[in-house]
Amino acid sequence: MSVSADRADMGTGRAHLAMLGFVFLVSTSFPVGHAITGDLAPAVLTALRFCLAAAIFAGIATWKGLWQRPKLSRFPVYILIAVVLNIFFVTMFEALRYTSALNAGAVFTLLPAFTAIAGYLLLRQTVSRRQAACLALGAAGAILVLFGSDIGRLLRFEIGTGETIFLFGVMSYAFYSPLMRLLNRGEPLEVFNFWILACGAVILLVYGHDDLLQTNWPEVPARAFIGVAYLAVFPTASSFFFATYASLRLPSGPVMAYTYLLPSFVLFETLALGAPWPGMLTLAGVAVTAVATLILQRDTHKRG
Repeated sequence: MSVSADRADMGTGRAHLAMLGFVFLVSTSFPVGHAITGDLAPAVLTALRFCLAAAIFAGIATWKGLWQRPKLSRFPVYILIAVVLNIFFVTMFEALRYTSALNAGAVFTLLPAFTAIAGYLLLRQTVSRRQAACLALGAAGAILVLFGSDIGRLLRFEIGTGETIFLFGVMSYAFYSPLMRLLNRGEPLEVFNFWILACGAVILLVYGHDDLLQTNWPEVPARAFIGVAYLAVFPTASSFFFATYASLRLPSGPVMAYTYLLPSFVLFETLALGAPWPGMLTLAGVAVTAVATLILQRDTHKRG
């Protein structure tokens, strides 16, 4: 084997590790968000998170010397993508007031299916039959997680309030990746993300100004600020670099596949925090979503 091939294999291996890191960091959003969502209004929480994350991207862009004056015509693009993110994160924090971190993580695994639809609508991207079957399998696993503790609800397909709220957020977030690909005009990603997050923060501060003014800041517990800082630094900023590194070295199949590991990560995290073990059907749903990852990975290797 040549040196270039060895380096390529090392790069691919690191890309897989980066995606595992990405999913792990994203998965921690759910137990952390669940712990602090009662401390601040969802719009205020998300605005603070965006402000901190934007500051991180601004610092990185400054350090790399990437700043360039944005054209006024680009701001509708930043605002559009910011609105998509705002809907997702606000509904996530709102949903976590009514449902568990595991159930929210299960709803999030429906993202690849919705993204496939959004990708087709915006970019005319298609998926193979095997990938479509994998998306259906992952959705089935998510449904088992959501209804595993209540067969009656599964048969009636009754979705809880929190899951319904977050479902709309996930549908919105499905347009994020296709919009980024469609609307980016070569701007450095750090700068592009800075303007998106900055616009998102401004919109949220206007939208949630009543909650902002009514918040008794001295009474807000320290855990809320620690949680917001964690969410801004790790699930938002750090996961961006993991995902960017992997997406430049892996086909879309493996990148999509790792999303299905999220319920497994959330399950172990909530158990580590003292949550009781879920029922067998819920565990089966988590296992099904993990199997969906293996199927997509195997499909990609065969195609490669």
